Amino acid sequence: MANNSHQRKKKRSKTSKRHKQQEPAGPRRFSEFGKFANDLLTKGYIPDQTLSISTHSCNGLIITSRASRQGRRSTANVGAQYKYKNAAVEVNFDTKSSIATKLSFGGEILPSTNVNASLRLPEYGSSQLNLKFQQSFRNAALSISVGLNQSPDILLSATIGTSSIAFGIESKYKTTSRSFSRLDAGISVTNPSRDASIILAEKGDLLRLAYAHRFGQSRKISAVAEVTRRLSNNKNSLAIGVSCIADKLTTVKATLNNRGKLQALLVHKIKPNSSLNISAEFNMKALDKIPRIGLALALRL
Repeated sequence: MANNSHQRKKKRSKTSKRHKQQEPAGPRRFSEFGKFANDLLTKGYIPDQTLSISTHSCNGLIITSRASRQGRRSTANVGAQYKYKNAAVEVNFDTKSSIATKLSFGGEILPSTNVNASLRLPEYGSSQLNLKFQQSFRNAALSISVGLNQSPDILLSATIGTSSIAFGIESKYKTTSRSFSRLDAGISVTNPSRDASIILAEKGDLLRLAYAHRFGQSRKISAVAEVTRRLSNNKNSLAIGVSCIADKLTTVKATLNNRGKLQALLVHKIKPNSSLNISAEFNMKALDKIPRIGLALALRL
């Protein structure tokens, strides 16, 4: 009898675990509405030449040297960062002989509640202390961020729905002027092959529609389209893009907008943490102009 009861308990525990695994995920956060389309259209394109070399030690020290050139202007800086648990110290030197130091720490003080603080020297006026609360429920997600200073900004984001369809709002309240500087609302519909979103931003003045489609079972090829309309002056804009994952190390993507701006990007991973980015920008309405070529090489030794 004891053996039978033990087997029934094991079966109940297995079924309860199975039910937990089958519980649907909650809705995505508002910051993720249209993110895939926006990243494909904007992320990674570089107009200048950049070289970055970083070395990591086993005790948490990271030293990074970075040089960039944009047109006739060249800049360079060297930075050192040391991390220990939830604290970090960062020091940067640049070609203008200026030194910037940043002390930061963060951690979870309560469930779903994080505190992050940063102290900048000598520009201590830009120091920040931020309290952030994030909580995900079965059919809702909530995020509250408050800057703990003399005139804090309060950022509130909330969504309701499921993992496939969600409605959300995001607002930013400025305590100095006692007014909302941001008030956005939107809807997101997503599945493994499609991602669509409609967002009404800038206090109802900007309407943004984005759609992304991933082709094939491997979903290595993606295409996106984004349409925006400025309601105050009835101006429209259109951007389309395509991305292809050639292999585990190489990704190619391109975008084109209604102003004739064509951009192409090649990303090749040399090592897991090292990459080479080559981008080009053309003006299809002024083909006599020289294309802008961007190159970024990031090496981690």
